Amino acid sequence: MQYTATYYDGQTSRPHLVQVEVWGNLLRINDANINIVWTITEIEFSAFMGKGKTMLQYGAFPHQYLEFPSGSPLAIVLKEYLPKPPKVVRRQYEAFLKAALIMAGVAAGLLLALYYWLLPVVVSFVVSKIPVSAEVAMGEKFYQGLMSNAHVDKKATAALTGFAGCIDFETKYPLRFTVVENNDVNAFALPGGHVVVYSGIIDKLKTPEELAALLAHEVTHIKERHSLNALTRSMAGSVLLSFVFGDDGTLANLLLSKADEIHQLGFSRSMEKEADLKGLQLMANNHLDTQGMLRLMQRLQAEEKENLSRGAPAYLSSHPLTEERITYISEQPIPPPQTRNKAIEDAWRLLR
Repeated sequence: MQYTATYYDGQTSRPHLVQVEVWGNLLRINDANINIVWTITEIEFSAFMGKGKTMLQYGAFPHQYLEFPSGSPLAIVLKEYLPKPPKVVRRQYEAFLKAALIMAGVAAGLLLALYYWLLPVVVSFVVSKIPVSAEVAMGEKFYQGLMSNAHVDKKATAALTGFAGCIDFETKYPLRFTVVENNDVNAFALPGGHVVVYSGIIDKLKTPEELAALLAHEVTHIKERHSLNALTRSMAGSVLLSFVFGDDGTLANLLLSKADEIHQLGFSRSMEKEADLKGLQLMANNHLDTQGMLRLMQRLQAEEKENLSRGAPAYLSSHPLTEERITYISEQPIPPPQTRNKAIEDAWRLLR
């Protein structure tokens, strides 16, 4: 009489559904491609045998295995030929299973911790290895891709460039400023030097110091490579894998694939604080009223509240405004300027 069981040849983990026959002291196992014979007296119970199933082991390592339900007709027939499985086998299996589950849990926890702890280190290392020239070239590709579908206000761009020229941003980056005709209250910095300002946010500003604060904040993102860091971090796992396997070409392609999303990337609280405070210092170094930074934050926060029912403006989604930011800006011990920056006031009138 033939019985059904699952056979493993010991070479692969692939299961084979086979027919089993008992012939005296022999066990014949066969299917379309298998035809083998086991000597019953040489069969052992496997340590992997668990509840509700019987697992037989045969031959030298790598062992062959035969698995079937403990209450099946085959188990009943073989019960007459095989010794009772020792209880230690069950205990070994249960102990092995428990240890395996514990090890899997520990391994998963370690991998998760490694991912979150190692990633910031990897991102910083990757960014530090990208030369400024490559960052500028990358930013230019981002800019060209974004501007292909944007309506650039050339007259306002020239006026904004003149306005920015009145400020010493103290940077080695080739800064370029662009005004895009768009009602969104938005501005963003690209890696390498491009600052894009939407007409919607310019229309909301009332003083030249507010615009200077906006530009100082965005330029600080460039100087401190925040945009590049945020872009790299947004691809977390891919960047980590590229770093581990040393695939720089893949990393570059991954970065460029994010061109359409870069203006929507958010910065961490520490990056925003750094851009706020260093932008504030830039204003002071240029004899600009640093209260312009505070007024900018307050104006944008008011704009956020007005538009809450329609969704926060794009600038606020990537540059979250909090009471904490307004508080630490207002607490900075930077004295007001002793002289007026007439050049920037004249440039502001041209822009308006």
